[in-house]
Amino acid sequence: MKQAVAVVIKEGDKFLLIKRAKKGEAEDYWCPITGAIEQNETQEQAVIREAQEEMGIIVKPIKKVWECYTEDKQYLLHWWFVKLIDDRIKINPDEVKEYKWVTYEQMQNIGMMFKADLSFFKKIGKRLFNSTV
Repeated sequence: MKQAVAVVIKEGDKFLLIKRAKKGEAEDYWCPITGAIEQNETQEQAVIREAQEEMGIIVKPIKKVWECYTEDKQYLLHWWFVKLIDDRIKINPDEVKEYKWVTYEQMQNIGMMFKADLSFFKKIGKRLFNSTV
């Protein structure tokens, strides 16, 4: 089973979502920063690398908060709550078309999102509102 990470970044009551640019099934879907874990890489290292590659930001992994399979069952997705260390965003246009800070309520109308992503923010993301980092 292939492994991947999802990077959960929260500011106030809003979460950072990106609109995927990669061609294929996920293009134009809104989701957190995500990516495959590379060989000999820990989940934490993948979280840091993906945030840097896709958005040019520096994050510190705080804790793993959930896991699920991707809709196509190709990956086991590990969800990590992180602290934003350097928020100077510089998107990688090969990976990201645009980004938004949104509340769970706003996610309902943002456009295409995977069911697992919406489920995470409904079940787990709400609890993170009261978390201190």
